[in-house]
Amino acid sequence: MIPDPLGDPGWEREIEAGQHRLGPGPFAVRSSALAEDGVECSFAGQLTTTLGVTTTAEVIEAVRRSAASGSSPEAVAYAARTDREAPASAGVIVQVMVQPETAGVMFTRHPVTGAEQVVIEATRGLGDTVVAGTVTPEAYLVDGAHVQIARHRGGQLLTTAQAVALAALGRDIESLFGRPQDIEWAIAGDDIRVLQARPITTAPTTAPTTAPPVRATSGDILLTGVAASPGTAVGPARIIGSLDDFARFRPDDVLVCRTTSPAWTPLLARACAVVTETGGMLAHAAIVAREFGIPAVLAAAGAMTTLTEGRLVRVDGTHGHVGTAAGNTGRN
Repeated sequence: MIPDPLGDPGWEREIEAGQHRLGPGPFAVRSSALAEDGVECSFAGQLTTTLGVTTTAEVIEAVRRSAASGSSPEAVAYAARTDREAPASAGVIVQVMVQPETAGVMFTRHPVTGAEQVVIEATRGLGDTVVAGTVTPEAYLVDGAHVQIARHRGGQLLTTAQAVALAALGRDIESLFGRPQDIEWAIAGDDIRVLQARPITTAPTTAPTTAPPVRATSGDILLTGVAASPGTAVGPARIIGSLDDFARFRPDDVLVCRTTSPAWTPLLARACAVVTETGGMLAHAAIVAREFGIPAVLAAAGAMTTLTEGRLVRVDGTHGHVGTAAGNTGRN
């Protein structure tokens, strides 16, 4: 752990010795700022993580990147949207990476409905793609010994026993900290590893209360996907393919894209809703949408080609629908 890489001199000289103590690597370099992983906001994905670094020079550069990322445009936009201050400098952790067969994220309470279920999302290999939303993961709902496979992706990645064991571990962590938890996990061989645990920052049943009411017909359903952040919103669809399209995005547009990354936070901060083609309810876009209080539908296949640029659409993040709409924009 390097508490303040931007302010403490001489830490670079200790990196090589630290690597020798940890072993051959590869290593993960992750931020650990005081503002992160709080009860009310998580700064999810806003500070830089670097995976798979091996050499001392790579580790030093990754530490500097993580420490400085608190002042990035995306972190500043997130902080402003959540009435927080962006961390000027972040502590940084260097860890040995796990090389898992399966990994992902679990919430010890359903993040959309608030049900007393453990929600597990899983993919093959590293779980960073689940967090980033670049894949649509398998999903499991666990209630005691009962496991429901909510979404398949070409083969069941977790056995019933593994899903139950993960959920039980999640409940133990929840009990330890006294509140529902957002947990990154990995399975390597016969071992379940907990990579990170933090509070779930949003109350699933809480809907935005400050926006004007929607005046729109329910319309036809154009797309269905994963209900990832509750509530409904109406706005013009804005198809954003890359950073080059950001200038076209206006306040209260519906953000429609393949997936989001931390660099997209300034758009999420101005959007009335978000629709992505990949991801799950535990992905970056979903977590940030819930913290910002905007509806989100993820894994809506074909969204960028089905929805028409500028067309008024209604996003139902409670039921996972995107439909036609007419009337004033807003949220309810």
